[in-house]
This record gives sequence, structure tokens and C-alpha cells, in this order.
Amino acid sequence: MFNRNRQGRRLTRFAATAAAAALVLAGCSTTAPGGDNGEAPAAEDVKIFMAPKFTGLAYFEVARVGGEDAGKDLGIDFQYIGSDKPDATEQIATLTNAIPQAPSALVVSAIDGDAVAPALKQARQAGIKVVTYDADAAVDARDLFVNQMSYPLAAQVMLDAALMNSPEGGLVAFISASPSAPNHTAHVKIMKELIDTDPKYSSLSYIDTVQFAGDDDAKSQEIALNLIQANPDLKVIISSSAVSAPAAQQAIVNAGLAGKVWATGFALPSSVKEFLKSGASKAFAMWDPAELGYVATMAAYQLATGAITTAEGQVIDAGKAGKFTVGKDGEVLYDKPLIFTPENVDQYDF
Repeated sequence: MFNRNRQGRRLTRFAATAAAAALVLAGCSTTAPGGDNGEAPAAEDVKIFMAPKFTGLAYFEVARVGGEDAGKDLGIDFQYIGSDKPDATEQIATLTNAIPQAPSALVVSAIDGDAVAPALKQARQAGIKVVTYDADAAVDARDLFVNQMSYPLAAQVMLDAALMNSPEGGLVAFISASPSAPNHTAHVKIMKELIDTDPKYSSLSYIDTVQFAGDDDAKSQEIALNLIQANPDLKVIISSSAVSAPAAQQAIVNAGLAGKVWATGFALPSSVKEFLKSGASKAFAMWDPAELGYVATMAAYQLATGAITTAEGQVIDAGKAGKFTVGKDGEVLYDKPLIFTPENVDQYDF
């Protein structure tokens, strides 16, 4: 999925390493491997469940492909589970129902980091390793967090994309998924701090109140239109939601303001290609969700088999995706940002 031409404005390159050797798939255990005696399961007994915030969202479906790719490379039982409703209660039910199925590990993007924590703690008590990706849970509820980008880097990349769209700067508004999404909250907080303190972004100002769209396309468009109407001098709408960023740009186009107001942030290149090609936008940002899913699944496998621990300095060998080091509080930084422009967007096929 992610072995594509990455020329153009890619900010980092994939580390080239040999792919993980395929293993023979054997029968699945009915209890969490290692749950009773603390021993790691044999490689052939590993079963990994990936639970996104909710199924059906394009971003998570791309990450799913990466997880499935890792599962095939490892020869393990990989399953994608979850509800199609963007609701924390639904995700909690998914995780709670997964525990009796005794997976070796759960790979989870938390829709609400605190709300899902009790279910994740229950899983860990049952001997199941927990790796979060994309959106973290409470630190004491998981083993590792594979973070697509450090929060400061993510904030810088989005502000850089904003200035590529509006070089003269101007007024910025923020749309986030929800007030309980830790990554979105951190992104906005740091973007505000950078605008306030970093000369590079001093031409920007911002509306202090953050709007929340719940990763919903229609709600995002409605909020964007309201922001435009309420703030005639608005220049850029920024969102780290892969739904809200392109939806905001669509609202701008619908309002007849393309080229006067801009939307940017994180978005799949397939969702913004039309805007970039038409000139309605100059830059969006992202990372490769498929590779992120691959790395998270490889990390879960290595935890489950005892190849690594959660100790700071441990190295995850993610095969063709490269090597990644465990940092403080079990955070693993993926840190491979991409900037999509009219010139390079055709190079990306996700």
C-alpha cells in the first residue's frame, strides 16, 4: 500500500529494511496468550485486533490496509473490528466484547482517551497488550502509543501549509473533532502558542474559540460556512481532522470564495486532489496512514511476542517501514509528514 513513489515535497524518507519474514499461522488460543502466567505467546499463536475510532471512515480504512499488510507479512491472525458510529460508547462496547476473544494485542485509535481507558485497562489485566495509534488513550491504559507526529511538529506543518495558502497571513479559525480528542486539542493549543510567539507565524492571528465537528462532513461544512459568514476577514480554516479539512474547503468553494479563503490541515490526498488541481487550495498535509497502521501492528506483534518491552529506548523493527524508538511514557513517534501541492499530489494514491 505504501510502497509508492514518494518524490516531491515529502519531508522525510522511509527507512529501507528487509520485510519481516512470514510465519506459519496456527490455531488461535481461547485465552489471552500469556494472560495467566505472564509468558509471551509463540509467534504462530499471535492474534491482533485493530479497533479504529469507527469503521467506514476513509482515513481508518487506509490504516486498516497497513495493518492487514503487516498481518500478512508476519503470518498472524489480524482482524479489524468496530462500530460504524463515531461514538465512545460504541467503541467501549467493541473493546469490551473483544476481551473474551483473547487477542494477543489490541491496536486502538481512541475516540475518547479517558472514556475508553477502563476497557483498555481490563484488556491489559487479561494479559492483552494495548497499542494506541492516531489518537492516544490515558497513558496508564495502554502499553505504547504510535503517534503519527509529535504534536509540535504537527502544529508546525499545518501552520506552514496555512502560509503556503495565504502567504500574507491573516485570520485563522480552527475546527477540531471533539474537545475530548487529545491530539486535536494539543494541535490547536500549540498552533496558538506558535502564532503568539514564533516570528515565522507572526503574520497570522486566530479566533480563540475552537469549533467541533465530530469528524462529520456535513457538520464541518456547516461550521466552515458559519465561520466565513461571521468573520468577513477570515483567511484560513485549519483542521487536523481528515474529514473536516476537505469539508471546510468544499464549503469555501460552495460559497464562491475559492482563492479568497483557504482551508488546510490534515487530509487524504484523494480527498483534496480536486481542490489542489483547480487552484482552490495550494497545500494540505498528512502522513501515510497505511504505514502508520503497519508500524502500530508491528509494534503490537513485537510487544505480544516479547521481542520488545515498553521501556524507553527500545527499538521497534517495522521491516520495510523502518525502525522506531520508544520514548517517554511509551510514545513512539512516526514523524513522517507529507505536504500535498498541485505539483505533487498525483504521486500519492491513498
